[in-house]
This record gives sequence, C-alpha cells and structure tokens, in this order.
Amino acid sequence: MSHDLEIAIDSVKKVGKMIREKYREEKIVMKKGKQDFVTNVDIQAETMIVDCLRDTGYSFFGEERGKMKNGSNKTWIVDPIDGTYNFIHAIPFFAISLALLEEENDLLLGVVYNPITEECYWAEKGSGAYLNGEPVYIRENKNIHESIFLMEHGSSEESRRKYLRCMSQLILQKDMTVVRQGATALMLCLVARGAFDGFLSCGDELYDYAAGLIIAKEAGASICDWKGSKWNNTNSYILVTNDALREQIIEETKQIQ
Repeated sequence: MSHDLEIAIDSVKKVGKMIREKYREEKIVMKKGKQDFVTNVDIQAETMIVDCLRDTGYSFFGEERGKMKNGSNKTWIVDPIDGTYNFIHAIPFFAISLALLEEENDLLLGVVYNPITEECYWAEKGSGAYLNGEPVYIRENKNIHESIFLMEHGSSEESRRKYLRCMSQLILQKDMTVVRQGATALMLCLVARGAFDGFLSCGDELYDYAAGLIIAKEAGASICDWKGSKWNNTNSYILVTNDALREQIIEETKQIQ
C-alpha cells in the first residue's frame, strides 16, 4: 500500500466520523440545480478532506469547490458525499469518494467509504481491489437474461431521457433486472464485489465515478463507453461489466449514446 493510499484511507475515515455524527441531525439543504442538492455537511466534509490532503502537494477537483490547481500533474478527485439525496433523507447508502488522477486519464487509486456501515473499498493501480482489507472480484455471469445491472444518470434532461431509453431497452429486449440506488461510487463498488453484474451511467461527473471506476477495474471489470470505446474523463457514458457481457450490452446501448 502506497503512502498516498494510506493518507487517502485515513482521510476518508476521519471525515466519515464527522459525517456519521451528523447523520441524524437536521441539515441545511441548498439546491444547486434540478434534483441536485448540497448540504452544510457536504461543504464541511470537502473542506476537511482538502485540509487532510493538502501536504501531498497535489491539485484538487471537488464537487463543491471545483478545481484548485497548484502545478502538480496529480489531482485528488473528491466527492465529499456521493449520494447527497440519500444522506438528506437518512438512507444509509452514500459514501465519501476519493480518487487520485495523474495527467488526464490515469487513475492511480480510489477509496470509497460508507461512514454508516463502515465499509471501506479501495484499490491501487495494478494491485487489486479490497473491501476492509479483503480482496473483491466481479461476477463472471455470462447470461445477459439472468443479469442484474445498476444504472445512474446525471441531472440534465438529456441524460435522464437516455437513461430511460437504455433501461427500457435492457428490460424489454433482454429481460434484465435494472436497479438505481442513487450513489454512483457505491454502486460501482457493488459491481466490484460481485453483488451485481454491471453498471451503466450517462451524465455523471468525474468526481461521481472516478474512485469507483478504478476499484471496479482492479476487481476485474471491463470499462468502456456505451459504444465500446476506451474510457476517458471527457466521456460520461460508462459501461462497467465482465468481458462476457460487455459486447451483449453494447449491442443495446451503442445506438443510444
């Protein structure tokens, strides 16, 4: 485990303790856009994470504070509470999501921590994926008709329309089960641990999925867009699944993207 990963895990657990203490308290909720909310706890959590990681000398890109560049070619990607809507309503499915990105598209590590269940997922490039220290692996189901996928969309109307079109296609044409749980990073971790067969999203931001993406990849998942092209951080169409299901899913999604 690298020093950067150790610091990342320590940081999310420290911030998670604060979030856990405020979980049942009344929150100040502000609306950023259509179905897009932020609370006073989100803002406090991101400030704490930045303070914890400041000595690394890397740049930051956070959901609430935006980009903070300092000349480094490495950037911490921070979502202080992925699944804010769940957090607001005391639904225990949300997480702190933290990734380290080098240059534009090279994910070096990711940590996703649910402060309520105290499940901590992490991965480092080339070193596998873990849940509380135990290795996790994706499912190897090959039958698309028996598969269960997670899906998410962004806040834009276009992403919602494409989400509905894709979901309908998979359910009606392939008899698949499709579920949405409202926290992209944790949903990707559920794929990584083999609880679901895959994940699809459109319209999410980099801070929503960066940490979960490397965790799923290190657990053995194939990652591409809805047309099968290699992932890059300017493309919000994401497909994460095993190699056996990948092409079958792309046949249904390539015309939608």
